[in-house]
Amino acid sequence: LREYIMSKFDYNSRISVERVVSGTGLANVYEFLSKEYPNQVDKKVHEEFETAGDMQGKVVAVNAKEGTLCHQAMDIMISAYGSEVGSGALKWIPTGGLYVTGGLTPKNIHFIRGENSWFMKAYKDKGRLSKVLDTVPLFAVMTEDLGVR
Repeated sequence: LREYIMSKFDYNSRISVERVVSGTGLANVYEFLSKEYPNQVDKKVHEEFETAGDMQGKVVAVNAKEGTLCHQAMDIMISAYGSEVGSGALKWIPTGGLYVTGGLTPKNIHFIRGENSWFMKAYKDKGRLSKVLDTVPLFAVMTEDLGVR
């Protein structure tokens, strides 16, 4: 995935987290998977994806049914999201709580919620520092436009 995104955007050494953790990032992950596993592509969904323009991530999210490439893309994106949130929590150690905002959270809460979700597993997967995260309450802000108010 890293090599695919670096090639797609003509990067030499790094990619930003937003290339995976965002609506556009979800589209990048799905696009990668569709090229890696062409036999698993749902042609109808892929056709909709190809013509969706800026809404490609939404097409993937809406079609993220268990056992599909869309679901696999969502798992990857949500896991990367959880990992990034966990890294932030370790940087700041906000013992009063870490409030996760933005459009991804409310739109995908059913992939985030629950101790066994990919998000929470990645959030807590911090090796010897994992216990620190037990001191950081995590809150999902369900208002999408909070940052632009």
